[in-house]
Amino acid sequence: RSRPSTDLLALAWRGRWMILLGVVLGLVGAWVALQQAVPRYLSTSRIYVERQLPKLLGADIQLAQSNAYLYTQAELIRSTGVLNKTLEDPEVAGLETIRSADNPVALLHSALSVFVGRDDELINVSLELPNRFEAAQLVNAIVDSYITHYVEKRKHNTKELLDILDKEKVQRDLALAAAREELEAFRESNPELAVHVDNQDVASDRFSRLLNELNQTELEQLTAKAEMERLKEMAASPTLRPMLLETALESVGKKDHARSLEVLENQRQDIELQLAAERAQWGDGYPKVKSLQRSLDAAEQRIRAREEAISTEKKLALKAYAFNVREQYEFLTSKLAELRKQYQQQFNDAKESSANSLRMASLEEAYHRAAQQVDTIDERIKELDLSNEVGAVNVSIVDSAAPASVRSYPSRAKFLGGGAMLGALCGFGLVWLRDFLDHRLKSVDEIEEAMQLPVLGVLRKQLGRLPREDLGQLVAIQPRSTSAEAFRTLRTAVYLGLAGDDCQVLLVTSPSPGDGKSVVASNLAIATAQADRRVLLIDADMRKPTQHTIFQVDRKLGLSSVLSERRPLEEAVCAEVLPSLDFLPAGATPSNPAELLNNDFFGELLERLKQRYDRIIIDSPPVMPVADSRVIAVHSDAVLLVLRAEKSTRRLSIAARDELWRVRAQRLGVVVNAVPQSKGGSYGYGYGYGYGYGGYGETAYGHDDQEVSSKGKKKRLLKSRPTESSQVLEKL
Repeated sequence: RSRPSTDLLALAWRGRWMILLGVVLGLVGAWVALQQAVPRYLSTSRIYVERQLPKLLGADIQLAQSNAYLYTQAELIRSTGVLNKTLEDPEVAGLETIRSADNPVALLHSALSVFVGRDDELINVSLELPNRFEAAQLVNAIVDSYITHYVEKRKHNTKELLDILDKEKVQRDLALAAAREELEAFRESNPELAVHVDNQDVASDRFSRLLNELNQTELEQLTAKAEMERLKEMAASPTLRPMLLETALESVGKKDHARSLEVLENQRQDIELQLAAERAQWGDGYPKVKSLQRSLDAAEQRIRAREEAISTEKKLALKAYAFNVREQYEFLTSKLAELRKQYQQQFNDAKESSANSLRMASLEEAYHRAAQQVDTIDERIKELDLSNEVGAVNVSIVDSAAPASVRSYPSRAKFLGGGAMLGALCGFGLVWLRDFLDHRLKSVDEIEEAMQLPVLGVLRKQLGRLPREDLGQLVAIQPRSTSAEAFRTLRTAVYLGLAGDDCQVLLVTSPSPGDGKSVVASNLAIATAQADRRVLLIDADMRKPTQHTIFQVDRKLGLSSVLSERRPLEEAVCAEVLPSLDFLPAGATPSNPAELLNNDFFGELLERLKQRYDRIIIDSPPVMPVADSRVIAVHSDAVLLVLRAEKSTRRLSIAARDELWRVRAQRLGVVVNAVPQSKGGSYGYGYGYGYGYGGYGETAYGHDDQEVSSKGKKKRLLKSRPTESSQVLEKL
């Protein structure tokens, strides 16, 4: 199964010290880099470039109105031509920055920044160099070079344009005089062209109107022909014929036939309803029934008559519609033929006079065009003369560059902020990588999602180092502590939630050694015994037994003796190690523990023990190293799998669960053991580390419950009884 999504905030909180270390290292690195960095100073000059230039050519108008004009000027300032012009100044060439550079143009181009302001139309020219005085001097020199270069270029272009326009004006004057002479000569040779009505030739105007009428008639004739063809197609098609009939009726102004038929049909339905009601009540012989029957017959007759009338109207309307369409087509065809005859005659009449008119119009147009060109050239020459006198200076310096008093690089805030950010990112990256490579189960949600099993309880890690016998009898030694309450809550979850009251044999195991299953088994057995139940705790871990150490009993006789030597249970069971709790040690270590468990005698032994005890809790070896726990799981009513916080891995825990499922273990649940107090929020609910009641009934470590000497343990164990609140919980 895939790993669940990581909560980045929780991950950052868990790795906060590593992230903090990354921030500190980032700040240190940034401070070192800050001390070693060569300071640079930024000098800026602001200039204003007028966007409305003198109108030299038509294209210049578009340039002045273009949104890219200022950006083009900004690129011109950074151009190689302007920079080379700047370096030609001896004063600039003698600066230390320029003399020490291998490629001064490349140096200026890389250090120069030119941009257009967002809220204004000012161009900002900035240069960042280690020498603040030379930076200001170079910025001002670049701006001066740009202005000089721009002005000289404009003056040169203006002079060239004036020369071109002067030559062009001479040629245009000659062309205008020739056009005037030719037009006057043609007018003298054709005096009949002087007859005009509203400055138009009468014959040409008549011909134009006739041509328009001819074109319009052709369109109408084509439309009429298409309408007639559509009528024929619809009349021949059974599906389109009803639409044709409706169109024909609309053409003659009859559209309400369907409405009248609908009214008659509604009347007939009303009569039918009345007739059915009266007939059902009085029968056919009743006078009103007969009267309604006659009314119904009359209504049906009216409907038939109306349908026949509508059919007749449709046929007549169709004939009239077809006649109108055909008549319209024939009329337009005849009209078109007549107009074509008139057009041909008018064309021949107008052809003779039109040629002279067209010639005269052409000469007049040539004359006016030549005159307009001469006027345009005169206007451009005047504008160029004015521009040349003014000098075409359209660039003004708003702010000159001055030596900066504060360095622009390195910025202490940016360096330290960037170092802290980079350090934090690196620290978080290491935390994330560590979490990604860490396959341990870290929360209850992750355990439930990975194991697909319910988490029945969460047990916190004990503060300080306690002997194993104290840990194993924590419920009896410290009955009012939160840990004891957690075991009682686990007992309730197991016997009321997971297994039910019919669960007699409970197996406690873990995926691997060192998970604390033996401590969980012994404390769970004590908590169950405190609930007025007759409990037997069996230490079935015959390879590495632990329970005899917890209860300080001899293990010479135990489970191995009963299974291998068939010793009586009475000899092996340690009765009343605590009130209501008996204990069956593991016995001497046999050579074949798995074989002793994997036989019918072990199952029979458990059946006999079920008759004597209310609850049997078995502490077995871990699941993965040996097969003992899997054999015992077959005979158990429920299995409690103990996982150790910050130790149990996903792969091993899932493998242990699968092994138990493979032998069909019943009612499998999980308990999380040894949860650190700082990680309680990830593993528990309510009060930080686990299930239960939190501070209710809690006794802090170091108080009376913990200050019991080892000599007085036996007395305290015999006197330990459940509190009144826990007794009420057990009855529930």
